[in-house]
Amino acid sequence: PIPPMTMRSPTTVPRLAVERVTFERDRMALLVRVPEGVDACLGPRGAARLLAARPSLAFHTCLNAEDAPFAEVLARTSLPHALEHLVIDLQAANPADATFVGTTEWLSRRDGLARVTVNFIDDLIALGALKDALALLEGTGE
Repeated sequence: PIPPMTMRSPTTVPRLAVERVTFERDRMALLVRVPEGVDACLGPRGAARLLAARPSLAFHTCLNAEDAPFAEVLARTSLPHALEHLVIDLQAANPADATFVGTTEWLSRRDGLARVTVNFIDDLIALGALKDALALLEGTGE
């Protein structure tokens, strides 16, 4: 088996582990896990750091239970949902005439397991965006 993709030092628990990456016809599907003992939400300081690094996140359209703009729910959103938006944002930074969309679905909140899907134009750009998004999330710990 391939070890989970995480960006971390050897002594810290990752905020989010990618257990599986699958490429479908036009989208990348991720099986992600929030490890036990790690807060599943970004939190106010993490959200502020993320917005400082990627200000364009504030302007993302987001369909959510609160019917609120993404910037308003960012601090309360789950790490998998933040990953979805980061991968979209990082892909959109590459010149392409495309609209990027994604979904996040909890498969088991108790186990910290979620499925994130994001469409792509170029699979290598999508993988790079995933790697960069994971690195950004690691820097948002409260």
